[in-house]
Amino acid sequence: MTSHSTPAGKQRTAVIGAAAGFVLLAGLYLVLAPWVTGFGGAGVLALSNTVVGLVLVALAIARTATRRLRFLGWVVPVLGAWAALSPWLLRSTAETQPSTAALVGNVVAGAVVVVAGVVVLVRGD
Repeated sequence: MTSHSTPAGKQRTAVIGAAAGFVLLAGLYLVLAPWVTGFGGAGVLALSNTVVGLVLVALAIARTATRRLRFLGWVVPVLGAWAALSPWLLRSTAETQPSTAALVGNVVAGAVVVVAGVVVLVRGD
């Protein structure tokens, strides 16, 4: 009998699946955010969001497909922290500043990814 056939194993799998789903949605948001929320001339931030978002989507899909990537679990919260802080770390006075919606969106998406990533690390099977 595997740990997934017990009620606790099923609950753990459901929690990890939900957390991976949140990471997937936040990653998709980060990819689409430059066009949706008004990044202005913040091209470096838009590129950062696109790359981080695509990596998060890939990791979320891979995590639900296989348990072999557990050793990469620490990457997700780090990418979430980067997404939350990148609007300030990549700020350039030469570029048009991103809108408030873009800043708030990055912080919220980053926080969701950090929390979901920590959940996967703590509850990981």
